[in-house]
Formats: sequence, C-alpha cells, structure tokens
Amino acid sequence: MGVLEVDPPCFSATKGTSLASDSCPGTFSDLFVRKPVLPVKDDKEGGLAPLDAEEDLHRFHSSSDKRPVVPSGRFQGLTLEPPLLDKLRATSEDLSLAETEVILGSIKENIIEGNLKTALEQLESLPIEVRINSDILSLFLKQCGKTKSVHVGRRIHNYIKMQGLQHDTFLGNHIINMYRHCKDTSSAKYAFDDIHRKNVISWTIMISAYAHNGQYELALQLFNDMQKDNVRPDKVTVSTIITACSNISARDQGREIHQMIIDGKLESDVVVESALVNMYVKSNCLEEAQKVFDSMRSRNVVSWTTMILAYAQNNQEKKALNLFEQMEVFGVIPNEFTLVGALSACSRLRSLADGLNVHGKAVYHGYESHIVLGNALIHMYSKFGHWDLGLKVFSKMPMKDVISWTSMLDAYTEEGRTKDTLQLFEEMNWEGIIPDKVTFLSILGACADLLALEQGKRIHASIISRKLHTDQMVGCALIHMYGRCGSVESAREVFDNIQNHNVHTWTSMISVYSQHGLSRDALILFNEMLKEDVKPNEITFVSVLSACSHGGFIAEAFRCFNSLKRVFDITPTAEHYACMVDVLGRAGFLKEAEELLKKMPISGDVVIWRSMLSACVAFNDTQRAKWAAEECIKLQPGYSAPYVMLSNIFVAEDQWEEVARIQRIMDINGVKMQLGKSSIEIKDKIHEFVVDDQAHPQIEQIHAELGTLSKKMEECGYVPMVNTVLHDVEEELKTYMLKYHSERLAIVFGHMMTPSKSTLRIVKNLRMCFDCHCAIKYMSKILEREIIVRDSYCSHHFKDGVCSCLDYW
Repeated sequence: MGVLEVDPPCFSATKGTSLASDSCPGTFSDLFVRKPVLPVKDDKEGGLAPLDAEEDLHRFHSSSDKRPVVPSGRFQGLTLEPPLLDKLRATSEDLSLAETEVILGSIKENIIEGNLKTALEQLESLPIEVRINSDILSLFLKQCGKTKSVHVGRRIHNYIKMQGLQHDTFLGNHIINMYRHCKDTSSAKYAFDDIHRKNVISWTIMISAYAHNGQYELALQLFNDMQKDNVRPDKVTVSTIITACSNISARDQGREIHQMIIDGKLESDVVVESALVNMYVKSNCLEEAQKVFDSMRSRNVVSWTTMILAYAQNNQEKKALNLFEQMEVFGVIPNEFTLVGALSACSRLRSLADGLNVHGKAVYHGYESHIVLGNALIHMYSKFGHWDLGLKVFSKMPMKDVISWTSMLDAYTEEGRTKDTLQLFEEMNWEGIIPDKVTFLSILGACADLLALEQGKRIHASIISRKLHTDQMVGCALIHMYGRCGSVESAREVFDNIQNHNVHTWTSMISVYSQHGLSRDALILFNEMLKEDVKPNEITFVSVLSACSHGGFIAEAFRCFNSLKRVFDITPTAEHYACMVDVLGRAGFLKEAEELLKKMPISGDVVIWRSMLSACVAFNDTQRAKWAAEECIKLQPGYSAPYVMLSNIFVAEDQWEEVARIQRIMDINGVKMQLGKSSIEIKDKIHEFVVDDQAHPQIEQIHAELGTLSKKMEECGYVPMVNTVLHDVEEELKTYMLKYHSERLAIVFGHMMTPSKSTLRIVKNLRMCFDCHCAIKYMSKILEREIIVRDSYCSHHFKDGVCSCLDYW
C-alpha cells in the first residue's frame, strides 16, 4: 500500500508554521494557528452581522468524529486532530488568568490613549471564550464615537455579536450612540432593533441619531412609536424632539408636545422650555416664544440669547437691546453668542454708542479675543465706517479664521481703501488661510475698483482650482471685475462658462456691454435673455436703458421704458427716469428732457438732475444748466460736481464774479473739491498719481517723457482746451495745468514701464475732462497702444486716435 500524500491545511501565513519536520518527527508544540475570522455582511439597513455566526461556531466546536484527521502514512500509528483555525487567537488553555488580566489592562490603556487599532488587535487575539467586561467594550465604543472611527466600531459591534451580547440593553445603547456620533443611522437602527428590552435611553439615543443627522421626520415617527410602546419620554427626549420640530417647521407637532407638557404628560425643565422658545422663534411665532419665555420659572443664558437673536434678526432691534439690558439685571452672564446678537442689533440700529457699550461688556466678560465675537465687532465697526476700530479688534485677535480676514477685507472695501484690501489679501495668503466664496467676492470687488487685472486673473485661477467658477455669485463678481478692468472678452468667457444662468448673471454681462459703449451687444444679449424666459429685474432695465443712452437708441429706450409696468409689472424708479433723461439729453432733446422731469410721478433725485446738468453742459444750454445745477445743490449741497459744472458755465461766459460767488457758496456749505486721482497697475503694484504730481519717485522721468509726447501731440494737431480751466490765469499757465492731469501722468508712466503696444488700463476717481479725452485720443495713436480709461462715469477705449464712445458721452 503506497503512501497517500495530501496537502496540509492552510494555516495563517503570518505565523509561517508547518505541521512537522523530519528533524523533529511527531512534535507539534510550536503549532499555533487560528480558526478563520467569520465573514461579515451588511444587512439591508446597513447594520453588521456575521454570516451564520452560531452555525459556524457549532461547526468548529463539533465532536471529534466530524473533524478531519491527518491520514496515515508518514506518521504511522498517529492520528492527528488539526487545531481550530482562528487567526492568531490563542486558546483559553494557553493563557493564565493573570496573563488575561494583563492583556485586558493593556487593551483598556490603549483605548484611553486613543490607540484603537492596537487595542482591537489585542482584543481579537483573545480566546473567544474569554468574557470581556462590559465596561471595556462600552469604553471602546465611546472612543470610536468620539473619534468617528466607524470601521473600528463596526468590528467591536461584530465582536459583541460573536459574544452574543448584542441584545444587552447597556451595550446596545452604547452601540447606537457610537453610530450616532459616526452619523450612520442605518447601523444605529439595526443595533436599536437588536435590543430586547429597550429603555428610555435607547429610544432617546435613536431619536437623537435621526435628529442630529437631519432625518427629522424619522425622529418624529420614532417618538410616536416610543409612546405607543408605553415608554415615557424624559426631559432629554422631549428637548430633542422639540428641536427636531423646529428644524422642519413642524409647528403643529411642536404645539402638541407643548400642550402635553402643560398637561403634565411630559417632563419639562429649563432646557425643554428653551427648546420650545427656539421652536417658536424658528416658526416665526415671536409672540408665542415670548409667552413661553415669560412663563419660565428660571431662564438660562440659552433662552435669553435665543430671544435676543430672534428680535435682532426680525427688525425689532430695540427689543433685543432691552432684553440684553434686562438679562444683566437678572444676573445672567451673557455668552459670546448673546453679545453677537446684541452687536447685530446695534449694527441694524446704526447705534455706535450701543455698540461701544456691548463691546465694553465683551471685554469685561473676557470674550473680546474670541473669534466669533471678534468677527462680529469688525463687521459692526465697518458698518459704522470706523474701519480703524475694526482693525484694532482684528489686530488683537490671537486666532483668526477666514471670516475674520474676510470681514476686515469688507471693511477696507466699504471704506474705499482698495489698495489696503489687496495688501491684506496677500497677508491672508501668507498666513495660509484658504479663502472661501465670500472672500473671493470681496477681493474681486477690490480688483475691479483698482483695475488690478493681473491680480484678478490670478484670483480667477485660484477660483477655478477650488471649482467655484461655475457658481452664479462668483461668476457675477468675475464678470464685473473683468468688465471694470476693460477686458470685455474675458467677461464674456466667464459668462459663457456659467452652467445655469439667472437674472443676475444676464444683467452683469449686459451691464458690462453698456459700460463700454457696446450698446448693440447689450441689446442683443437682452433679447437672448428674454428668449430664455428669464424675467428681467429693475437693475436689468437700468443697464439696458443706459446702453440705449450710450448708443443713441432713443426709440428702443422708449419701448423698454414703456414695457416696464405694462409687460413686466415693474414700477419705474428714479434710476429709470434718470436713464430716460440721459437718453434725451445726450441726443440734444433738452426741452423734452425738461418736460419729462416736470411730468414724472416721483420726485427727482440728485442722479436725475445730474444727468440733466451733464446734458445741458455738453450742449452749452446755459439757462437749463443753471436750473439743473441749483436743483442738484439743493438736494446734495455737499457734493462738489454741480458747483464745478456751474463754474464751467460761468468760465465759458467769462463771468469770473459768478465763479467767485460759486466758490463762496462752496465755502459756506463746507464743500471741498475732491482731488483727482488716477492709478495704474504695474507688476502687481498699484501706482497712484494726482494732478501735477511731485511725489512719485520717477516723476522727473515721467515729466520729461510727457514733455516729449506733448510736442508730438501738438505736431499732430492737438490744441489744449484752456477754456475748461476754472481759474483766471494766463493761457500759458492754463496749458500747463491741463498738461499734468493725473491720467496723463499715469499713461506716460505705464508707457515707460510696460512692453510696447500692450494695453494700458487707467482708473480715475472723477469724470475725465473734455481736454484729456481729446488728448488721450492723440496719445493712443502716437504710442500705438490701446488705452482704457475708466472714470466715474463710464469706460473709454482709446485706439488709433478714436474713442469707443465716439465722443458721445
């Protein structure tokens, strides 16, 4: 009889053992193998269960006659029973009680220190017969929930099932809670259903799991099932379910629970009552919220804060501040959210005194350095125009988040400190703070104001890398930035890349075309918008009417204006009437513009009268110009432009006494002439110039280059318009004063510092004078450059001696 050779059983590869060797026949003391880990499957609800666990255990522990034996042959006369295969698990005989206790102690220590993987390996190495203390298993589950280690938690859950402990109420509650923290409600429900005797804690944890995961309807359904099962909810259950009601505006269910509390069917305390206040607040039932608040025997900081925030956010700022004062009288110390609510009320009331008072209390209670409160203070001070106070708060904050930086950026932007905005954004990047969508909206606005196209392009690249370029709000900001910087093509490219257009994206692109005198493109896009069944809003029509004005499309302007109410149910505003006055005025129909001003059903604001004044000045209609200027001064006596325009009229008529009279009126009204400034971006740096600038480090070279260019301009036929100079001085001095206007200095500097024939982009804070408009046409031809100048009125594209406005501005 030959020797029957068979393959040995497959042992764990990690141990690398063999059954025997020729050098040591019949010795098996080194053999240490484990039975295979029971396979695990996911049930339909996402829970975990071993595949036929009891059946597998029974098979491996069955009688010896059913176990395979090593056949005879090489080991004649020896019958062998292979050991149970259990992945490195020792048998109970291998470990003494003391050794087991040491391992259990090590497991507990590793759990406490957060070494969950090591603890799990130690746990699974123990014999299955060793009963693990429930305290260790519950501690393990707590740590898994705390660290969101759901994969380790599932293996602990599986181990508990192998031990047959899944029906235990104590451990079952810990399993549910672990899954709750890991936001796995399906597995939590599986564990919940496994518990044979559910107590109020079991139900509450499961309801909380649904509520914290946003499954509020399931939480309400389970709450009803709990009552059907005759389990009385406790205070935690009640407060949790009320919170669920508030998050889905389930006001009726919330009122039912409130009535059950009143009837004594449900427990209540300050936490429950605070939850009721919050529910009524979220349901916009402030009167009912106030009733619950007033009936509370004791109020904690949460209930006070909820009411203060409710009033602050519902345009009842004075009530919010009154409650804030009462809270202090009752001896309740505010937390940072209470203070944020009070600061919000101060901002809405425009009350700096109250804001300073709240700030003082924040300092007193030690909250000034907190991020949330610091952000609120920066926001409030920026609303009051006190960016310097906001900067002090910002500088003192030990920790700053993206909201802190963005709030400070907004403060600078609102104050017009756009250069500081860009510098602060650079500092933000150096600090490693990742901008969010709101940050990008703020910084793009600053780039637009300064014509910082290169910086804008880099920010655009950053937006694309964060996949925000298809967002509608960000898209509008990008369109606005490129439009203001004179890059109409880039603005259109951004517009085309936005996936889902709304009225704002359409309006932004129409506005860009309008600002750059591309009236036909604006009207074509407006018609496309209507074909897409997108309803225009008030701002859309302002842009369309402005485009009609710049392009001289009078008939189209009247059609659009008349369709406002009749077709789109939009009541014309002062801005729409201002556009129509501008349409008529630009075309020289000053009489018709005057009639429209007198007949319109609303009072004319300063914008309308400015449009009328500009048209009158452009067409030398002295009488109407004086009338329009006087109306402007009545409505806004501190604004300098009407005085300047009126002075222009008297200068043209050589009425220097009238010019002096206007100057005296300006002095009486405290009007200060705004200093003209022009800026240009060169290599990411903004260079700013004023008229006859002497401060720039390269001013001598700029003056020399401008002198050479001026001679070439005169050779080409340029004649200075000295009549636009508002001073009674010699002609030669008037010529000098025109020559060194800020925009000309910026253009010459840009020409010196940039490659030849590249586009120059200039921004001016005032409206460009007629002489500069004429001069820059000559400059564009001589320098062979496109020069884009954006003044306070519109954008001009100068190229080959022609302006995009065709002198119709």
